[in-house]
Amino acid sequence: MKRLSSISILVFTLAACGDRPRPAAPTPPADPLVAQIATGKQLFVAKCARCHGSAGQGTDQGPPVVGKDAFPLEPRAGTKRDVKFRTAADVFGWATRHMPADAPGSLSTDEYLAIFAFDLAANGVKLAGPLDGAAATAIVLHP
Repeated sequence: MKRLSSISILVFTLAACGDRPRPAAPTPPADPLVAQIATGKQLFVAKCARCHGSAGQGTDQGPPVVGKDAFPLEPRAGTKRDVKFRTAADVFGWATRHMPADAPGSLSTDEYLAIFAFDLAANGVKLAGPLDGAAATAIVLHP
């Protein structure tokens, strides 16, 4: 009987060892563009939505940044914008100097790029990779 008990314990121990969870395989790094847009969405909600609307649709305090009326070539009458938005770089340059309205220039370059990558993606612009200065210059909004 003692021998049976020892074998039972050994079998149980071996079975229990086989049921241990194995360490998870390392997750591959996220697509840098997807990560930039996701960060931009979070930053947009935190820093921009109050004036530009939760979906970027615009409010009485800020123009739309998503939709058919987003980023028009000419400044809207009565706004503080003083430049034309021919390329995404024009929008980016202006926004980094003037936004957020209550703390202009307070975000890092990477934060501004992430927010604008989110805005562009929300407007259907297909980015080939993470938004940077060269990519922004190449995106023509108004020829």
